[in-house]
Amino acid sequence: MAVTFDRIHTKKKQRLLREMMDRTARRVAAMSNPTPHAEACQICGSTTIAPYIVAYGFGMARCADCGLIFCDPYPSSEQLLAYYNSEMKDFENEFFRDSFDARVEIFSSRIELIHAVKYSGRLLDIGSAIGIFIESLTRANAVFEVTACDMSSTACAELRKNYPNITVVNDDAANLTVDHSYDVVTMWDTLEHVVNLHEMLHTIRGLLAPEGLFVFSTPNTHSFEWLVAGEKHVQILPPGHVNLMNAANIRMLLDQAGFEVADQHTMNASLDIGYVQKLLVEDTVASGRADAFLKQALSDPDFKALLSDYLVSKTMAGNVVTLARPR
Repeated sequence: MAVTFDRIHTKKKQRLLREMMDRTARRVAAMSNPTPHAEACQICGSTTIAPYIVAYGFGMARCADCGLIFCDPYPSSEQLLAYYNSEMKDFENEFFRDSFDARVEIFSSRIELIHAVKYSGRLLDIGSAIGIFIESLTRANAVFEVTACDMSSTACAELRKNYPNITVVNDDAANLTVDHSYDVVTMWDTLEHVVNLHEMLHTIRGLLAPEGLFVFSTPNTHSFEWLVAGEKHVQILPPGHVNLMNAANIRMLLDQAGFEVADQHTMNASLDIGYVQKLLVEDTVASGRADAFLKQALSDPDFKALLSDYLVSKTMAGNVVTLARPR
């Protein structure tokens, strides 16, 4: 079964998210924040940054050069502490439970990517939440020695109960002190929550073995769904999501942190398609944005080949060749 938007983001979650975010984030936004506005993009250093949108009381800016969309000013540590200890985190874990099995499916292909390089050893998962990736590893019969790290005490208690054979650390990954290195560090949809990207990557670099593998996912703002949704995208969720990136500036960031990109993928395009369909059906965005994507995509020979195959398979090409036999 395809991984679709409505299977991942359940009706219950879609109905309550905006209300919950509005109540929680605006309360946090009203707190004092001494953090100054950014003078430059923290990835490419460009000073060509401009306001992008105000969401839930927080301003978001965009770098004109590398495309980073970020909270400006970034939230203070006090604001982040208040947000991550609010009802929002418990609500997030609740909707993870509602769509648990559908989300487990997302990780099957990701585990295959890891197994192609590392099949065993020590694995550290940062931001494990209630253990969707851990469950996927279990179902894949993976043989890693797993450590799960999360800042939520509720999530860690659930992890300890459901996965007694793994090590669970209830702390910020930046505070990890271990007497060994990790063969694999994973970070699923967590990097967008990190204010200081360079500091986090420095921490991960220090935790990895010399031949270790860092595997992570984060929203891709240069994607079909983002090009259509733009400033109305559901992933614009400050102060939770404070850095929204794309494939190109991720490579730039990793290079600065001393990483070499071995491979890069965008997966589960069925999620994009379902989300864009939803936006267009509900008239959330102008259909012209989808038209603009199609216009751009038609200049790509690969897309034209795929579209050609589709039109032929659906008998929708402009010329009909008919073969008939007498009865």
